[in-house]
Amino acid sequence: MTEKRSSQGHQHNWWKWAFFALVAILLISGGVVYHKITAPVPSNMMGTPAYRKTDNAVQVDLNRKQVNALSSNYLNHFLHNSKIKYRFIVGPKYATLIGKTKVLGAKVQFALNCVPKRLSNGNVLLRAKGLAVGRLNLPVSFVMGYVENTYKLPKWVTINQHSKTVLLDLNKYSRSKQLRYSAKEINMTKGQFKIQIAIPPHSQTR
Repeated sequence: MTEKRSSQGHQHNWWKWAFFALVAILLISGGVVYHKITAPVPSNMMGTPAYRKTDNAVQVDLNRKQVNALSSNYLNHFLHNSKIKYRFIVGPKYATLIGKTKVLGAKVQFALNCVPKRLSNGNVLLRAKGLAVGRLNLPVSFVMGYVENTYKLPKWVTINQHSKTVLLDLNKYSRSKQLRYSAKEINMTKGQFKIQIAIPPHSQTR
């Protein structure tokens, strides 16, 4: 009975750790997660669908609700002192940036729909496919240019209004971190997203 409770406790702790590892992607320093990744994995957890671990990496499987929770938490923290707020929501078909723009001196809410694509280097490219601005018919490039010039964006996010794309450069985000983050799978239809968190080689030799 004691051994069974201990096994359940290990499972509970690792599920809890997996959640904090996700938050660490965008909100906290990599030090805590680094310690967890270097710790040995209980044999009874091998094959658990929540994550998969190798010698120097852990793969975290997210659903749509978890991705949106991470996005909301990160933006609330990142835009804490900013007067201009916006949201990023992943739906069944699109990843949507929701914010406000000025048209003829008036603030108008917009929703920019994008299709996300995983790149071979682990980054994510969002390609704009449509725009809703009330009953107005504004060019997508106009709104993207406004967002680029007006909104406070993370340094690892790049908007190209000419190609109508937004690059989420996880490689750039990882440069100053103890851990390296990369997208492994994006399945909008099923609402499945896989992120790999790895320890760079130079970190393992410290």
